[in-house]
Amino acid sequence: MRRLIISILLTVLILVWLADYYLVGEPAEFDWKVFVIVSSIGFLTMYKLVQYLAKFKIVENNSRIDIVFIACVVAFMYFPASKINHDEISVQENRTLAKYVPLIEKGKINYNYGRDFEAWFNDRFNQRKFFIDVHSALSRFIDKKLKNEKAMAGKDNWLFTKRWNSIEMFQNKELFSDEDLQEIKENLEGIKKWAAKRGIKFYVFLIPDKERIYPEYYPKEFKKVREESRIGQLYDFIRTQTSVPVVYPYEALMAAKPNHILYYKTGTHWNHRGAYVAYKEMMKMLKKDFPSLYVMKESDFNIQPKVEADVDIASALGIDAYSVFPKEDLTYDVFEVKNPKTVSGHEWVNKKKKIETYDYVNREGGRKPRAVFYGDSMFLRMNWYTAESFAKMQHIYTGYGRDFDVVYMAEDIKKQKPDIFVIETGERFLERLQKLEVPED
Repeated sequence: MRRLIISILLTVLILVWLADYYLVGEPAEFDWKVFVIVSSIGFLTMYKLVQYLAKFKIVENNSRIDIVFIACVVAFMYFPASKINHDEISVQENRTLAKYVPLIEKGKINYNYGRDFEAWFNDRFNQRKFFIDVHSALSRFIDKKLKNEKAMAGKDNWLFTKRWNSIEMFQNKELFSDEDLQEIKENLEGIKKWAAKRGIKFYVFLIPDKERIYPEYYPKEFKKVREESRIGQLYDFIRTQTSVPVVYPYEALMAAKPNHILYYKTGTHWNHRGAYVAYKEMMKMLKKDFPSLYVMKESDFNIQPKVEADVDIASALGIDAYSVFPKEDLTYDVFEVKNPKTVSGHEWVNKKKKIETYDYVNREGGRKPRAVFYGDSMFLRMNWYTAESFAKMQHIYTGYGRDFDVVYMAEDIKKQKPDIFVIETGERFLERLQKLEVPED
């Protein structure tokens, strides 16, 4: 009788866990079939366990400490399921967590239930963040060279991505062939011609990756095979062999480097300070054709050091950067416009293609020029104050590593009636210029 009562009590603990999932947050519709199955299996398992422990003590004459040990092991097995996380998004990993998919839904059996449940449980088990942090700390202590297939640690807490062939690019292993460069030239000249017919000035903005500016912190086992980089090669080619104006703020960033940290240690992007250095170089290029264009000064901003970092590389390593790294490694100058004159908006042009725009209208209007910028996540760090110089500005966001969609967006670009059209790309995505398609006239 006592075995039965104990088994029932242990089964109730399992049901409490189920209640935690079904009664907290916004879970899926209650699944009675799963409830009955788990309850039955739980009871049978608990009864068998209690029966075994009784035999373990009476028949095999084992000590209480042995029983306690086995009970603790079993309890630890249930610990991850004792509290389920109901968040929709993981801030630490910057992604959407897996959703629970029932075994039977709308009268249909989910034959992938095992994999779906595993994905849901792996994303939501009790103290998942704690275990990830402990694993990362142990890895850092044991290995001293934290790395996985997506990222790695360099010197002095600088982290670097391994995606997008970043290592090979850092080592300058490959340059563009003559055929590649000719293809890029034809694409850029074609866009320039298309824009000129509509009274639009066309420009190219190239942005170096973090390791290009901070090679001294890169893991020492990766040596450069040549001095010339592919982005440097492309910049020189566009500058000397095409009629398209181009800016590559490498020298300006290197000049500012002794006085400021320009990229996030824990992320792939430049910080506000690095973006501002490049912004001034870009605006210097545009002012050659538009002398009246206003360039934001440092006095136009409130600039304060804040604990505010990009942590995409840290997340790729399974690290909660704000818990693992000291505050000084997460503190950077944050720029805020003192008296913003623009009103901003955001629009999904095509969610399937992941095309979205950030649109800005200057309240003062006036005779300021209009602009369209085709830029990735690096330009996100400056779009909100770049817009202050224009009557109207649209940023077509090329995030998620996707290619330029100039043909698809041609009509939208024309509707903006811009005076300026800038294509920006980070170093890791230079191939996008080879795939650039020219709209029909």
